[in-house]
Amino acid sequence: MDNKDKNKKNPANDPNQGQGVNYEQTARLRIIKSEEIEADLKGKTIKNKLNKIKPMKTSSIYRKKYLVLALVVVLIFVLAYQLVKVKNLDFATLGANIEKKVSMENFVKGNDLSLRKLYGINKIEVEKYISYVPKSNMMANEILIVKAKPEYADAILARIQKRVDAQSKSFKNYAPDQYKIMSSSVLKKKGDYIYFISYENVDLINKIIKANYE
Repeated sequence: MDNKDKNKKNPANDPNQGQGVNYEQTARLRIIKSEEIEADLKGKTIKNKLNKIKPMKTSSIYRKKYLVLALVVVLIFVLAYQLVKVKNLDFATLGANIEKKVSMENFVKGNDLSLRKLYGINKIEVEKYISYVPKSNMMANEILIVKAKPEYADAILARIQKRVDAQSKSFKNYAPDQYKIMSSSVLKKKGDYIYFISYENVDLINKIIKANYE
């Protein structure tokens, strides 16, 4: 074998063997690096833009306006609550004031028995009540103020209305004057309070009731 063949077969003697270049890999690296640089530049640009955005400063005028608006809303709620709130009726003095200002000549103070007999109301269905019933079945004078337990309020109102209807029908046939009183009676419900007033001067009883709210 001559020296030329030996040099061809020996890689160490090939001057270009150790300096071989992979052009495909180099191109891929260039693409990757360019993408990374572009992404990095975009990220810095976005970051710079975000840094330039300053938070909105609320001026003292706007803060005062918001505060006033909040106070107005609170005030509206407080006033609305006062309008719809049902005040407590002072039963302790109500009876004494009725007996003082209304003639008791045709009344008898009611009790648990008359409450059940005339109106079909049991004591356990009410928290408090005051009642004045007629001395005679021939009379239409009746006063009943009840603070009902919430679950019985509507039922109690219906029972009293039944009493009013029955008495009106009865008086209409033989006692026109008493029928006029009963047909002009007032039956109303306010919260858990129920008022039934059958009397020739309903306004007087209403004033006494209003004056005894706590």
